[in-house]
Amino acid sequence: MKRRTAELSADDLQTLARSPDEGLRVKAALHPHTPLATLLSLATDKAIGVRRALARRMGAPREVLAQLARDPTRPVRCAVAAHPGCDEPLRRRLWTDSDGNVRAVARHAAAIPHHFGEDLARISRNEPVPASVLAEFAELGGQARRAVASHRECPRDWLERFRHDADAAVRLVAETRMGLSLDTLRAFARHRLASYRAIAAASLPWDDARMPELLADRNERVLLALLRRPDFPAAFYPQITDSPPPAVRLLLATHEALDAAHLQGLLRDPLAGVRRRLARRRALSAEQFEVLASDDDTWVKLELVKRPDCPEAYLRQWSRASSELLRRAVFAHPGVTPDILVTASALRDNHCEIGKHPLTPEHILVQLADSADLFVRGAVAQNPSTTERMLSQLARDADSYVRLQVGRNETCPLSLLLDLEHDPDFVVRRHIVWRADCPLEILERRAADENKHVRYAVADHPRATAAVLSGLARDGAMFVRARAKERLSGS
Repeated sequence: MKRRTAELSADDLQTLARSPDEGLRVKAALHPHTPLATLLSLATDKAIGVRRALARRMGAPREVLAQLARDPTRPVRCAVAAHPGCDEPLRRRLWTDSDGNVRAVARHAAAIPHHFGEDLARISRNEPVPASVLAEFAELGGQARRAVASHRECPRDWLERFRHDADAAVRLVAETRMGLSLDTLRAFARHRLASYRAIAAASLPWDDARMPELLADRNERVLLALLRRPDFPAAFYPQITDSPPPAVRLLLATHEALDAAHLQGLLRDPLAGVRRRLARRRALSAEQFEVLASDDDTWVKLELVKRPDCPEAYLRQWSRASSELLRRAVFAHPGVTPDILVTASALRDNHCEIGKHPLTPEHILVQLADSADLFVRGAVAQNPSTTERMLSQLARDADSYVRLQVGRNETCPLSLLLDLEHDPDFVVRRHIVWRADCPLEILERRAADENKHVRYAVADHPRATAAVLSGLARDGAMFVRARAKERLSGS
């Protein structure tokens, strides 16, 4: 006949605690009469179920809860955080646990004292804190220990202790601050987490035995850490995997010493961004330039047009491309020649750009000055290479926009400015006044202009004399008077 639970002796309970049956050990952990020594031995039981049952035990001794609060398993620490017997020192440790779920349970079980949360925030922000506060948080959960290890006032002997911490994240912070040992880096090179392998990739010597494994790694983070090292050896390019991730290919395209095999593969890369970066390389062979020039992506060709060494043949070809962006880039290229502009003038959509280009031959400008498109005529009117004879013709244009562009042209002769000063459109007259080299005689006459906006332009002109400004200070338009008075007062 079985004994009743209440009649089990201490020896019986100890026997149950050593039983190979996990269920019996759980019963021993939950029995109300189990001795403290037996409970402490069960707190180190290999079965998570036993330790979690012990953490849920009503009336669990404080010593047992303190041991379970350091348990490596999250469910056990969560059970301790939710236990009604968990006092404030234990809960503080769990408030700063390295696991967010444990922290959430602890914070839900009891509110965090205001000063405690503030102190943790100050340590995390690397602000000055008393040594006693640092010492207190150094004994708490993994999150708190990480913050202390990162703090600028953390003593070196604490960092040495943190290097052997049970929390891997705390160890990493401490070793990073003290300098990772070669053995640690080699261990990181084989770590299952890519973040650790990336640390090894960024710091291990190139001749280390672990380096070939890292070069063959297919993780983007690890390969980027290798390629971002300024001392990356050119001899190691062939060891990189043949089809690296997109971000790695983007970075490879910027490496000037890239091996021929990878470079050849990147020229036909399916990612247009990779081909664009190749087009920006300092050195491209004629064959590589030709491959990129035949690319279907307009932006790749645009990068080629921006190159100072872009061959004239391609500039001529792309001056009549279907892409307006590409044609504009050709006209802005320092290597564009009058012959290219003549060739490009065969395309009507180029007329505005050619009309204002200073290298456009005179006979092309003459043709464009008679264009039916007012914007083309306006482009010729603002071209510094346009002759005085053509400017005189355009100054009599029926459209005020063209006459305005003549007035803005830096090479416009004074005789034309004097004519345009009396233009029927006030916008043309105002642009004459806006010229930095506007003659004083024009400013004096335009100070009596019928349009208030022209008079304001006179009041705002830096060459306006005190006599002109004094007259405008009595102007009928309030904003003209105000500006003239400001100028007179030196504002």
